[in-house]
Parts: sequence; structure tokens; C-alpha cells
Amino acid sequence: MKKDVLFRGCTRPPMILGVPYVPFLIGAGAPLLLAMYVSLYILLTIPLMIGLMRFLTKKDEMIFRLIGLNLVFRFLPRNVAEYNGSWVFSSNRDAVRRRSKNGYVD
Repeated sequence: MKKDVLFRGCTRPPMILGVPYVPFLIGAGAPLLLAMYVSLYILLTIPLMIGLMRFLTKKDEMIFRLIGLNLVFRFLPRNVAEYNGSWVFSSNRDAVRRRSKNGYVD
């Protein structure tokens, strides 16, 4: 019997012009909004942005997800002071739990 293979098509993000749709909307939408208020010449940057994003996506279609995770882990560590400057990541939230008078967590 053959093993079940996770097909690559199941993990690919949906794309517009070869770019994942969220980065595409950000890359095309931001210049559109800027062009409305500043200058219409900003619209000339849209093909350049989409071309750059297509170039990055040819190498790895999950590149924007990796960039997003890099930014999250770079700017979100809130518990650095508690662990002497070390970054500590865990699967649960770093929230303060309050104990009631009987000693149980509320």
C-alpha cells in the first residue's frame, strides 16, 4: 500500500497573477490609496511591486508567510524582561492569571 501524500496543491495559498492574494491586495491597494491623495504617478509602482512579489514567489510561494512570522517573532516578544533578556515563546498566552481567595484560578 502507498502512503497518503500531502499534495502540494493542498498547501498552496490562493494566488492572483502568481502572487498570494493578501500581499497582492496590500501591494496594489496601498499605491491606489496613495495615488488618490498624492499623485497619480504613484500608480506606476504597482507593476514594479507585483513583479517583485512574483519574483519572490517563484522561489517559494510561502515566502510572505515566512516574512510575516519573522516580523511577529521580531516585534512581539513581551516577556523579555522576565527571562533576563531571552526570548521565550510558548504555545499558551503570556497572561496574568488571578487567583481567588480560595486559591483556584478564576
